Amino acid sequence: MKKLCLSLFAVVLLLLGCSSKTAKAVSETDSLAVDSVADMGLDRHSEAYIRQRIDTIYKTVGKTTYDSQGNEVDYIRNPFNRDSAYCSQRYYALMQEACSLSNEMGDILYDYDYWVCGQDYSDDWSCKVAKVYEITDSTALVDLDIHNFSDRQTTIALRFERGDWYIDDFSPSEDGNDDKSYLRETIQKGLETREKAKALVGYWGWVGDGPELLLRLEMGDQGLKVTECNIYRMYGFDHTTVSYSSTGNLCVSELEYDEETMETKREFYYFAKLDENGDLKGDCRIRHPLASENYEGPLTLRKGYFKYE
Repeated sequence: MKKLCLSLFAVVLLLLGCSSKTAKAVSETDSLAVDSVADMGLDRHSEAYIRQRIDTIYKTVGKTTYDSQGNEVDYIRNPFNRDSAYCSQRYYALMQEACSLSNEMGDILYDYDYWVCGQDYSDDWSCKVAKVYEITDSTALVDLDIHNFSDRQTTIALRFERGDWYIDDFSPSEDGNDDKSYLRETIQKGLETREKAKALVGYWGWVGDGPELLLRLEMGDQGLKVTECNIYRMYGFDHTTVSYSSTGNLCVSELEYDEETMETKREFYYFAKLDENGDLKGDCRIRHPLASENYEGPLTLRKGYFKYE
């Protein structure tokens, strides 16, 4: 019996020792798997288990990995979806919706990487659990010491679901100025912008000088989409994307680039805004292999003014 107690005590000491290592220093062989810890009977609501869980989540952040062909792939370009794997379901759902609406508006949801706490990561990037506190049946807070070019501390909020702990917020705050608040505000702004964009649904045709452009916009599940973009009734663009910003700017674009010849094969770019008459007025740039000449200059479109029969 004494040997069994001593062995259990040694396991606990080993767990505490592992939790004090930085995320980059821990390897696949010297870190106990979370499932193994659970099998030993360690309470998943204990500080020791939560430390080990966060260590397991963060230990590959900042490391260089390799793809199926053996090519080096850094963390930023790693196809593994860390958000889906380690974030709570409600946080990931908010992130997906906010990201989709940001794309509709031509915005960037995040201009930094919240996992590495920066826009890039240093070769000596590391993470260490500093403190685990306010543990309840469903929530917990964790302070992390991050080294990314310099030392800083950040806090993550955890949620217990699906039998384990998942990240529920990367910057929890008592004043509400946290990531989830930012995501909700982005979603609200995006939905309001989508309503305004409905006024652009329909056919738009050229007015006055410039290329004879016919542009058709429709509203889909992912916001505005281009269903027709033809010039001079002769040639068109079939892979055009569109965004409509909260400031009322419409951007329609398509670019095909030949990497071998390093030349642009075709290009369509139209950046416009509704004027006081309800016309789309802006600048347009067109390059097409079938066109006798390219165009770059102002272009005005009027709704329902010009339509192919």
